[in-house]
Amino acid sequence: MRRYEAVAEDLVRQIQSGRWPIGGRLAPEVDLAAEFDVSRGTMRAALDIVEELGLVSRRPRRGTRVERLKPHSVFVRSLHSLDELTEYSVETDRQVLSIADVVVDEVDARVMGCRPGERWTKIRMLRIDPADDGWPLCCTDVYLEPDIAAAVGDQVLDPKRLISDMVEQVTGRTVHTIEQRMRAATVPDSMVDLLHAAAGSPVLRMTRRYLDRAGDPFEITVSVHPAERFEYAVDLERGRG
Repeated sequence: MRRYEAVAEDLVRQIQSGRWPIGGRLAPEVDLAAEFDVSRGTMRAALDIVEELGLVSRRPRRGTRVERLKPHSVFVRSLHSLDELTEYSVETDRQVLSIADVVVDEVDARVMGCRPGERWTKIRMLRIDPADDGWPLCCTDVYLEPDIAAAVGDQVLDPKRLISDMVEQVTGRTVHTIEQRMRAATVPDSMVDLLHAAAGSPVLRMTRRYLDRAGDPFEITVSVHPAERFEYAVDLERGRG
């Protein structure tokens, strides 16, 4: 075991024993390095591990804050069909944070696959794992056509149902195809605190476009998953012949 790994294990034990309560702050990095008789580089590597486990968060000029007493789990999901997407919505909970009408700028339009200047209703929400003390798995921005959002209304507050199912119920528009794109990115500044993530840390950004039979998108979602909390599994089979 490398020295920084041993230090990380010791820090985890001390956090779990209550030396630092949830919300408490660890000593500065230089002081911890002196306490453990290691270099600052070794202490920094140890704290990286503790942060990846989700026990602490680190912010420039704000120090290292204890977030939880046990490591969070990694959510593994294979999504090949709408049925499996429904299972995902049942296994996790959704918390709506805000709803607002927006005009899409060029940056968001590239991510969403639409034209700049289009009007959408944006619903920001957290997807959390109820089996892991409500730890946030991802932050999702859902974009609905404004008329559809008005028709769906407060149903979006339901923590379990797929929004596409709500749309079908109130408008009759059904999902024929879901276009899905994944891209490595860094966590947006506006989501750092929501996801308890370090500024600039890696994330998996997943964009889904829900198309009706005419091929028109009526719902677009952009989900940001911290890299260490979500694993997307795909099984490939050799073709016959």
